[in-house]
Amino acid sequence: MFVVSNTSPLIALAKINQLIIFQQLFKTIAIPQAVSDEFMKNCSLVEKTNFQSACENYIEVIDVKPQTFSRNLGIGEREVLTLAIQRQADIFIIDDRKAFNEASEQKLLAASTRAVSRMASEQNLIADHQSLELALKQKNFFLPKY
Repeated sequence: MFVVSNTSPLIALAKINQLIIFQQLFKTIAIPQAVSDEFMKNCSLVEKTNFQSACENYIEVIDVKPQTFSRNLGIGEREVLTLAIQRQADIFIIDDRKAFNEASEQKLLAASTRAVSRMASEQNLIADHQSLELALKQKNFFLPKY
């Protein structure tokens, strides 16, 4: 299974020390370099350390030349969409609404962090998805409604 993630889901799970959920659910995930760079600019030292460890074990960083899309998207979203399209991703994890809609138009199976938390709950990797969402709210991180 080839799974691609954007920055926001990585930041969300890193904030509550749950990046491991990606490995437990998918074994490995892929991200473009722009997503890695964006993560490193927006996280604490502990989150960065955990992320670097994850990159050594189950997150693959891939160089991508981004395509142009119909929506005005940031470099991270363009690169992650390009990677998902080029590698025919089985699952594309994204919280950005414009990129989520673009993914749907590109016939990609898009899933939000909320959907990932529900998958983890269904597979008994976490007690329940509501606890994960509450932990995120306590860190002032709010998931999209989808």
